[in-house]
Amino acid sequence: MRGVVLLGDRECCVKDFPDPIPGPGQVRVKMMATGICGSDLHLYRITKEQAKSRGDRIPGHEPCGIVDMLGQEVIKVKEGDRVSVYHYLGCGHCEFCAAGNLMWCREARGYGGPVDGSHADYVIADERNCVLMPDSVSFIDGAFVACPGGTAFSSMRKLDVRAGNYVAVFGLGPVGLSGVRLAKAMGGKVIGIDILDLRLGLAESMGADAVVNSQNEDAVGAIRKFTNGKGVSLAFEASGSTKGRTDIIHSLCRGGKAVFVGVGSNENVINPSQIIGSQLTLMGSFVLPLWLAWDLVSFLDNQKVSFENAVTHRFSINDAVEAYKIFDEGKTGKAVFEWK
Repeated sequence: MRGVVLLGDRECCVKDFPDPIPGPGQVRVKMMATGICGSDLHLYRITKEQAKSRGDRIPGHEPCGIVDMLGQEVIKVKEGDRVSVYHYLGCGHCEFCAAGNLMWCREARGYGGPVDGSHADYVIADERNCVLMPDSVSFIDGAFVACPGGTAFSSMRKLDVRAGNYVAVFGLGPVGLSGVRLAKAMGGKVIGIDILDLRLGLAESMGADAVVNSQNEDAVGAIRKFTNGKGVSLAFEASGSTKGRTDIIHSLCRGGKAVFVGVGSNENVINPSQIIGSQLTLMGSFVLPLWLAWDLVSFLDNQKVSFENAVTHRFSINDAVEAYKIFDEGKTGKAVFEWK
């Protein structure tokens, strides 16, 4: 099989590997779609010395495809099943694994990190990590379920978006764009904030009611205008920027709630007096539990929702060098690898 290897200092290549064979309780999934994530870029940018210690580990953690080989003791999953693969592996026995929070397991291992990931023709998956998808959910959408869409869905569930709620989404990369699409599908009135006109246009295509370029316009003032002076009741932070986080707090109405998922600045933006006086609820969120991935697939199916408008670049795995280079420039929507 073909797989991507990161060489350090923004270089990568495609290598040939032996086709993997599933062990007991495992299946092999032929990739049909997988995204490039911002966290893949962190590995893409490591030094050559760091890349040497990583070896030929394959990156990628947004796997979606078709089961084409079963290991022993696999009971529920069948060859030919269309699956989105939950991208954390756990011990399977602790309290976190029992609750579906495999990412919190003390033995957690993620695809693309210590486990060969999805930027390859095949991945090996535990049977329990395979989330079955109906034909109505595309392979691209299944890849979104594994990370950007799943992260946004978990956050929107925490915010409990209802019909008529004003929702601000700060940062319109793939996670933020997923948040826009889901908040609209849940009945929210959504305003998107970013500094790139391309991503503002993508947010409009995902259903945003209004967009703001925060380099050219005061985001807080625009949000106040959008909400007739009140401020938003709900906000989703996916920018990772100090300004985005600060603006969120100032844009919330009294009793407002915000979820933060953007990894980036570690500057303190919390003003306890403001939080207390306005009775704000500020939450963090990290990917999603396994059981919620099933809920998201059902939501996409039942509501006829898709994330595909967020995709601006589609590549063959053979074009990985170009794909990583373009996505690293930060001027795209979602970039994905596809197999025909």
